[in-house]
Amino acid sequence: MFNKSLKIFLYLLAIFIFQEMVFRIAFPLPEINNLDRINYINWHPDNNKTNYLRDQNWYWQSEPDTQAIFKHYMNRYGFRDDEWLVKKKEGKLRVIFIGDSFVEGLMANQDETITAGFKNADIEQDYEVFNAGMLGMGLNSYLQLLADLIPVYMPDAVFFCIYANDLGQIEPAIPELYLEPELYLWYKPRLLELITQLMSNGPVLSRWNNSFEPFFPGIPSISNPWMEKEEELKVHVNPVLAEAMMNGKLNPYRVNGLCKEERNFNRIPRMGETIPFIKYFCNKFDVEPVVVYIPSRSQVTKHYYQFDKEMCMVDYYDSIDLTTPGYQLYQHFVAQQCQTYNVQLIDLSEVVKEKEDNGEHLYWNYDEHMRADGYLFLGETIWNQWQENRK
Repeated sequence: MFNKSLKIFLYLLAIFIFQEMVFRIAFPLPEINNLDRINYINWHPDNNKTNYLRDQNWYWQSEPDTQAIFKHYMNRYGFRDDEWLVKKKEGKLRVIFIGDSFVEGLMANQDETITAGFKNADIEQDYEVFNAGMLGMGLNSYLQLLADLIPVYMPDAVFFCIYANDLGQIEPAIPELYLEPELYLWYKPRLLELITQLMSNGPVLSRWNNSFEPFFPGIPSISNPWMEKEEELKVHVNPVLAEAMMNGKLNPYRVNGLCKEERNFNRIPRMGETIPFIKYFCNKFDVEPVVVYIPSRSQVTKHYYQFDKEMCMVDYYDSIDLTTPGYQLYQHFVAQQCQTYNVQLIDLSEVVKEKEDNGEHLYWNYDEHMRADGYLFLGETIWNQWQENRK
């Protein structure tokens, strides 16, 4: 009787161990339970789904620019990067890039981003470069992400990337708390963990998930700003481009983009305690802070106005020129702030302008993001200027 009971127990134990191995291989989880991109983004409910899910891959396209579809392979925290490990790899320098879609690398492939250009610039030093770019976010999200990532990952340097439209008239909120990481319990059965995940963080995707969702689906979808506003917005946009926006094949937020910049770029931005907080928090954990300013293309060249005009048909006027000094207030104000608080600034305005003046167009025509060569150039330039300033 005892031998029979032992055999049954061993049989059930073997089944449990096999099942556990299968679940752990098929459904890997990140080290940290409570780190998730969804905590830093604004999202809209659409068929009971969030815009971002752990392990969910996404794609971006701009059909008027190219037939290419740019796929975003996300890590288990929802960022376009390899997996982030808490423990540093021996002999490597760890840096984190925080910013918006320019850091994430929209309209370029996974290995053609700013972080890729930075990493490729130094063939002698081995780097861990985290891409913490977040499409559509601003300073509030960046500051909270900085406060959460630094104590956990302890980088050697943080590059806080400010794109022109991140600045405005609303003062950013300074984080009051930062992440206290909750690690997964290694001994908890994976099936129970998956059930917990399913109830708290949405669908759980397998290791072999190859599905891609659009960042902006076509209408009908509440995620598309044209939903129920087609007639109102159509008058501002070339009909071909309007059709692409409604179908999710051109950034639907490009309507009146240039005209909105014209109204905003000649006003002193309100940054509040952004720069002193970056310095304070980085110094607290012995991390080198570097602020990077990425200009809007409209600030450095008029080449793209011919394309912007097609999405700004009502408000556009031919004398618009945002390359003049009156529309360069953002980068000058950031420079003053960085100088006041002794934080290194890398302003990319002049190097981008020089490229554009020489006929090397770094951006796409209708989508405002950069081509692969543009991102790689920025990454290399950031590395070069960072090294130069450290001498």
